Amino acid sequence: MRNTQRIILAVYLFLTLVIIFMDTIYRDDNPALYVTFAVRVSMFITVVAIKKRYMEQKLIALAFAFTVISDYFFVFVYTFDKAVSNSQLFGMIGFIGAYLCLIITFRKNFKIGKAELITIAPFAVIFTVLFLSLQQYAEGVMYPAGIVLGIILCIFGMTMVSTLFRGYFSKRVAWLLAIAGCMMFFSDLFVALALYHPDFKVFLLWREIVVVATYVPAWTLLMLVASEEHLYAGIKAINTISD
Repeated sequence: MRNTQRIILAVYLFLTLVIIFMDTIYRDDNPALYVTFAVRVSMFITVVAIKKRYMEQKLIALAFAFTVISDYFFVFVYTFDKAVSNSQLFGMIGFIGAYLCLIITFRKNFKIGKAELITIAPFAVIFTVLFLSLQQYAEGVMYPAGIVLGIILCIFGMTMVSTLFRGYFSKRVAWLLAIAGCMMFFSDLFVALALYHPDFKVFLLWREIVVVATYVPAWTLLMLVASEEHLYAGIKAINTISD
């Protein structure tokens, strides 16, 4: 692991704890929201500033840009005195943009085969169970938007985990992607509960801890990928090094 990666990992794991501490002290009050959004903006600035060698790493930076949009509408708008109409919908659009960007980036050697179907199955089952339990609470455009986001989220999870056996990226990078993908998936499940289920719309510290403890570290792992010197495996890696 490069020194830059060690610093990134240490800083953002520490900031994860800071966000959890702020949530514990201030709950949904402005100080906690400001800190949360500031950390997520700093992640985007950091990943842009990182020296990148591969096109995939530049696309990761684009995905981070979409997360700033989503976090603005999911987090920062609650610091305003007046509610912002359709903020949840715009936040979901930001997430969709980020996940589509990552799907396109890491789809290398994509094919529809037995391994891919087995990989996507648990994501699809978990999302379907959650969606069936929440559909009665979804209203208006949020209902189809939730379906679209869920489908994309399942494909995203499958894409990230599938890098383990597609052989395009190095084993180290593939593991980072797979772990990050799973953490983001479960983080968004709790975000969905917070959006739709009336029992989860109120502040629940354990829910906030789960979301923060999965979301921020997951994107931190993607920052490590964005700063990786050797992204590819096999012949692709040899050709890249020779260039």
